[in-house]
Amino acid sequence: MTVSYTLDISRSNTKSVIKLLFRWRGSIWKAVWLQLLAWCIAYFSISIVYRFALSNDMQKSFDTLATYFETYLEKAIPLSFMLGFFVNFVINRWKEFFHGLGWIDDFALAIATYLRGSTEQTRVLRRTLIRYLVLTQTLVLRDISLQVRKRFPALETLIAAGLLTQDELERLEKIPDVYTRYWIPCHWISELLYEAREYGHISSDYLLEKISDESNKFRHGLAELLKFDWVPVPLVYPQVIFLTVRIFFALCLISRQFLRNDDHDIYVPVMTIFQFIVFMGWVKVAEALLNPLGEDDDDLECNYVIDKNLICGMAIVDQGGQPTPKLGKDIFWDDHHMAPLYSLESAKRSVHPLIGSACKVNLVSHVNEITMTPHKNKLAHMSDAERYERTRIVDVADHNVRHNVQKRKDRRSNPDKSLSDIRKRVRTDTLSRVDNNGNGNAFYPEVTIDSKNMVTTRH
Repeated sequence: MTVSYTLDISRSNTKSVIKLLFRWRGSIWKAVWLQLLAWCIAYFSISIVYRFALSNDMQKSFDTLATYFETYLEKAIPLSFMLGFFVNFVINRWKEFFHGLGWIDDFALAIATYLRGSTEQTRVLRRTLIRYLVLTQTLVLRDISLQVRKRFPALETLIAAGLLTQDELERLEKIPDVYTRYWIPCHWISELLYEAREYGHISSDYLLEKISDESNKFRHGLAELLKFDWVPVPLVYPQVIFLTVRIFFALCLISRQFLRNDDHDIYVPVMTIFQFIVFMGWVKVAEALLNPLGEDDDDLECNYVIDKNLICGMAIVDQGGQPTPKLGKDIFWDDHHMAPLYSLESAKRSVHPLIGSACKVNLVSHVNEITMTPHKNKLAHMSDAERYERTRIVDVADHNVRHNVQKRKDRRSNPDKSLSDIRKRVRTDTLSRVDNNGNGNAFYPEVTIDSKNMVTTRH
């Protein structure tokens, strides 16, 4: 199940960070606590044996071994480099999985728009096309995702789920090649689209191509998932990474011990524990994302995607052939200065407009004229007459006046003060309306919208 924390980080403040750090499901704490506990038990067990069970000569030998490991361990194993490169590779592969999973919206919109007709038979055709595409997705995912396989352990369960009919199942089982079987519903889609073009439900070959392209795009994404499942990351690569990290911290059980000749009385390896959390958490990221179609906390919700595509696709294509809303004037029809509305809470957020950062800089404020000439490289090849002819004098007095007027206007306009005035008026009108009517439901000049022409009327 995907762990969602997006709402928790809507604001980048201390509270959001604390909420994020102390989540459990899908967290670094859940991922590493068991390994960290085992490592700490092993570390303190070795420490106790070293201090109380070994003889002096054996302690000297242990000191020599621990010093040797500590000197050469991080030089011999470039852990940061190895983990950083591997995790980056795995995350990029995870992104390809996500994009290949398949979303039916574009195909459904194309079907609803371009496959015309309002008869029951046309509706059956649209819904069947959606069902076949979702069936294709399900056939692929149940063979590469254990969570989908558990949902549909046999093809007969697809009949009970409404994705397949008995006749269609018999046709699929007659095909000996399993890989070919995945794409048979896509072939049925192409056949139905061809027939729809022949009977005039699709008005042109161009629109037929548009619908087919959306179907092919969906199929190509699923084919990529099959390829990722067929050829995973070469086994030696994750083996090297996962084994190296564990060997590194196994050696740390000796190299990070506090020896007898140390000049401090610290017995808890705080920095090594912190390093263990960081590096082992990094490894757990890679382990979880190597197969994002599995059953880990952060794996992709394959079953939800199937449900979403089926429900959303059917709902969209059922709108095909339905009349659209009546056209009418929008509420900004007569506004020469459009001002979209915000709630008072959201209006207090400052907005930086999409304009150039140097657009308000006036570089000619102290002059009234500017002389424009060709570049000096060109002037060198011109005669005096040509230079004179190409030279222009530009009057910028009006520009300076307009700039000064706008500058004064910008200084006078205070967005925060304007919003504050609105807030005060809202509070005043609310109190006034409560006093007069006994309720505060309406606190500002009421606005109604004429449903026929969409023009606002104020009372």
